[in-house]
Amino acid sequence: MKQSTLLLAAAALLAVSSCSRGPVRPEIDIVTADTLLARNGAECRIEYRFATIRNADKSPVLRTIEQANIGYFFGKDIPAATLQEAIGASIREIDTTYMPDQPGIVANHSYEISAESEITLLDTLLTCTITRSSYTGGAHGYYGTTYHTYSLGSGYEITTADLFTEEQIERIDRMILKKLCEKYDARNQDELAARGFFPEEIGMTENFRLTADSITFCYNPYDIGCYALGDIEVAIGLREIDMR
Repeated sequence: MKQSTLLLAAAALLAVSSCSRGPVRPEIDIVTADTLLARNGAECRIEYRFATIRNADKSPVLRTIEQANIGYFFGKDIPAATLQEAIGASIREIDTTYMPDQPGIVANHSYEISAESEITLLDTLLTCTITRSSYTGGAHGYYGTTYHTYSLGSGYEITTADLFTEEQIERIDRMILKKLCEKYDARNQDELAARGFFPEEIGMTENFRLTADSITFCYNPYDIGCYALGDIEVAIGLREIDMR
């Protein structure tokens, strides 16, 4: 089997279907919500761009994926049965958290909260990419990107445990460290630490992006290093991994 198809084959094994037909292919729409909250001298601009599966009601698998994406996008603690309910509940929570009840508490303060998602397909896999940015006070804002990949056959979210053996995971951890040392001109973990990394946190993450021939591990600010390092990505080609 070619190395470039190994991840897809592993994901295909997770597809549970008793019929010969392929899975229902998702139809994607973008639902937007732009809101400006203003009260007592403070304001908060909220911008949402949510990639929704328009035909989720046509398949239990697509419904499962849609609900999972709503939870990841708005937060698992947001009580909502539908996308519109989730949008409303999220805005109410932000209003309660950031808008002052009395004048003068946070006078003339402006907040910004934005999030957008994108859905891409790769053979039998669906990946939802969620990108966030916000400023809610402090020295600087925050931004980050998360990836969630599902089997279109079962709705199951793919994890590294589905793709790699324990031996391979240990090998990939070493490869990630080596690639970071090469990229940041460091000879060891101590020198990475001097450049702002948290060596004890460096290793495989469940925040990954797949292509037909590679896997990219993605780290947001503070995941494995200080804010100044920004977002960090480590790509590993499947040919670099001994999959036998």
